[in-house]
This record gives sequence, C-alpha cells and structure tokens, in this order.
Amino acid sequence: MKLNVSIFFNDKQDHLNIWWQGVALLSVLLLMNLPLYFVDQRLLADEVLWLKPIKFEISVIIHLITLAVLASLLSTERRNAFSWKGMSYVVVAATLFEVLYIFLQAARGRESHFNNSTTVESVMYGLMGVGAVLMVAGSFYLGCLLYRQYKSERSDIVLLSAAFGLIMGSVLTLLIAGFLSSSEKGYLVVNSESVMRVPLFGWYLDGLDFRIPHFFATHMMQLLPLYGLYLSRSNMTTAASKARLYWVAGIYTLLIVVIFVVGVLKVRQIY
Repeated sequence: MKLNVSIFFNDKQDHLNIWWQGVALLSVLLLMNLPLYFVDQRLLADEVLWLKPIKFEISVIIHLITLAVLASLLSTERRNAFSWKGMSYVVVAATLFEVLYIFLQAARGRESHFNNSTTVESVMYGLMGVGAVLMVAGSFYLGCLLYRQYKSERSDIVLLSAAFGLIMGSVLTLLIAGFLSSSEKGYLVVNSESVMRVPLFGWYLDGLDFRIPHFFATHMMQLLPLYGLYLSRSNMTTAASKARLYWVAGIYTLLIVVIFVVGVLKVRQIY
C-alpha cells in the first residue's frame, strides 16, 4: 500500500491538515527552545531545565507525524468518518496543551510533572494526565481502524505492522504511564552518585527508571510500521513477512514488559 501524501494538501481534508499544523506550531516552539537551552543553564531535577521541553517537543512532533502519515493508509470512508475527524482535533489540541504547559513551567523554573506544590499546579498536572490519555486514545483508535482495514486486505503487511505498532504501543504506554503517575517523579535512585546515566536522555541505569520502558513503548508506534515498510519491500512471501513481524513484535513487547516488571519488583523490594 502506498502512502497517499497528496491528501494532506487537499483543503477538503482539513482534519488531516490539522496534524501538520500542529507539527508546524511545535516546530516553531522547538526552534525557540533550542537557543534557550544554550543560553540558560539553570538546573531542574538534575538536568538543564530546558532539556525536558526539547525532548517532549521532539517526541510529540514525531508522534503527530506518525499519526498523520499512517492515517493516509485509511480508506476514504474511514478517514472521513466523523469519529476520526473529531479524534484528530482532540489529539492535536491535547498535544499542544501538554507541550505548552511544559514549556511555560520550564520558563518559570518549575516542574510540570509530579508537581502538586500548589492548587493550580496540581490541577494542571491532572489535566496533563487527561491530555496524555487522549493522545494515546488517538493512536489506539487509529490502530484499530487500520486493523479493520487490514482484515479486508489480508496481504498488506504495512497495514498490519502499523496496526500492531499503534495498538500495542498505546496499551504499553498507558500501562507504564499509569504506574509512573503513581510515583513521585517517575524514577527511583538509591545512590545517584554511583549509578550510570544515559547521555542526553538522562536515564538512570539502575533498573528503577521507568522512563526507559515508557520511551520504548511509545516509540513502538514508529518502529513497527517502519519494520513493516521494510518487509513490504523485501523479497519474502506474505506468509514469511507476517511470521517475521509476529516474532519481532513479540520479542520487542516482551523486552519492554520484562524491563518494566523487573523495575516494579525492585521497587517493592526497596519499600
């Protein structure tokens, strides 16, 4: 199946254009954010305070592009259904709200996540949780739509991989994010001086940083569709391509679950 890029530039497809409008706005914010990172070196939660908004802006831009491109795989009927149109606007609005609040909190030198210091910040953190659920609901719903379409086009490995990536990535993201929201800051470090950290990402490699499985769960939504695209261009038979996809998707999912469960068990041992 070919990606129908032309539909994004059709005025009648305004609900698809909204994805690219969201990407454009976030890209402008990112370009504003980058100079601030080099000029303002204040620290917040062990890292330069502008690094967090930059990471979220890049991640969300990738997420919106993913949904926009994969939505082009839908049939005209499904793409123009009221439910998907409405979901498009809801997800983009929730995304902009999340990123703008993270940016504003960084400008104030305040945490956006796990911050219940004031009534306003507590309410905003709760709203961020609602926004995150809406974002994941959008990717999950698109995955379901793509799977329904795959059922009528059994030979399309791209549709199947996109559906798997969106559905499993959404479920795992929501599961891990739910656990994260119940913790104080998303990770636990017994002795920060002796624990190795991943450059740029700032992850702690002590098995207690749940941001790691969260990252790989979220970006399953890009990796599996890309793998499906690779399989579609290989010389393998349809059956062989599906078998390879099932194995890769299964192993990827298992690794995320194992990392997450090991972390949970370690937390229980400490407490």
